[in-house]
Amino acid sequence: MKNLFLKLICSLPSILLFLYFLPFIGILLIFMRALFYRNQRKIATPIILICVGIFLFLPEIAKFVFESLNIENEYTIYVENISNLEFYQNNLISYAKYLISAGVILLVLSLLLKAIFDKVGHQIGKSIQNYAKENLKQEAEISKENDLKIKIKQEKAKNTNYVKCPYCGADNLLSEKFGTCQYCRRKIENKKV
Repeated sequence: MKNLFLKLICSLPSILLFLYFLPFIGILLIFMRALFYRNQRKIATPIILICVGIFLFLPEIAKFVFESLNIENEYTIYVENISNLEFYQNNLISYAKYLISAGVILLVLSLLLKAIFDKVGHQIGKSIQNYAKENLKQEAEISKENDLKIKIKQEKAKNTNYVKCPYCGADNLLSEKFGTCQYCRRKIENKKV
């Protein structure tokens, strides 16, 4: 991508911001990123979305682990404070769920589309290859026929001689022993054959 604005708008931080504030535009930016970067980041973008979603769930996961193992220390207090924040409970958890679900859906779609395009591309390549083979075969047959016709004409030309008609005196080309004069239509003989 050469356009700096498109690079900036299709970068992961801007995609994450748009996914939080305007999810539809965020999804469109993910598709633009997949379109512009081609195969380089088609798989990486959904995986990064899943990882960011899991990262946002870390305080909740840590709180669950600490509660299930009955561990209490200074870190558990920080984790509980983070996970009990209203902003975290209301916004970030739903955003993390959205990121994980969008990442999984995009990953499945990209893998599915890649498999379909690979299969279609393989079939198209195979059909083009078969067409080329048939075309070469036909050209070889035509070439053999033409070579045979040329050889026959060459042999005929070797045996062709000028014969002067004894009746009218016209010159005639004869490739066989006997023929007819083109002018007086009488039988003439090729004595050189």
